[in-house]
Amino acid sequence: MRHSGPTRSPTGTVADTFGIRQSDASGASRALIRSPPQRRPLMTTPSLRRGLALGASAIALLLTSVASPALAVDTVTQTITGGGLTASIGDLNFPDAAYQNGQHAVAGTMVLTAADDTGTSSGWKVTVMTSDFVWAGSAVGGQNIPANAFALTSAGAAVMISGQAVGVAAATGPQVPPTSPIGTLDTPRQVLYATAAYGAGTYSQALNVTLTIPALSRVGTYTGTLTTTITAAP
Repeated sequence: MRHSGPTRSPTGTVADTFGIRQSDASGASRALIRSPPQRRPLMTTPSLRRGLALGASAIALLLTSVASPALAVDTVTQTITGGGLTASIGDLNFPDAAYQNGQHAVAGTMVLTAADDTGTSSGWKVTVMTSDFVWAGSAVGGQNIPANAFALTSAGAAVMISGQAVGVAAATGPQVPPTSPIGTLDTPRQVLYATAAYGAGTYSQALNVTLTIPALSRVGTYTGTLTTTITAAP
């Protein structure tokens, strides 16, 4: 068996030839079988460069997609809107009083409720006043009871229902004004106030009052209208 060795073709391929030779009696040999040449393509320098370039591009693209994730910057917004200032006093019904020829008084307790839902903590004050007590009945000579017959005798400390705590010693939260509110309610009386930064919440206050009934007041019903006002900034 003889290997004739590779031969290079003009197209850049390598051909390997394998053959078997058999000698005859005279010693001459002759080829019995020759295998066909097998060509193997060569990687030329330009092809090699193109392959390397394509591989490098693919790696760079992969690295870029991994190293640069998509980002989004978003916001979440919450708006808080404020309410208002409110104050009211519940209806007060004095107990029935018997007719008397002389002047006499009846007493009762009103409950004030004040609320600051503004969310500004600007402070506030509450004033109270009354109208005349209008008489209604069938008796002869009935007359109204004047507003100055209705008086505030004491104002209790504020009691927190919700919101900021009340600190009497530290003068924080709603307070009874330093100028006493005691007196007749025919003029506005300031009964409660809160300085700036305090009084954000809902509070109650007990107000003790008396109504002086004039002598010879006729039988019937006497009704006064109470005006409660809350304003910002004491």
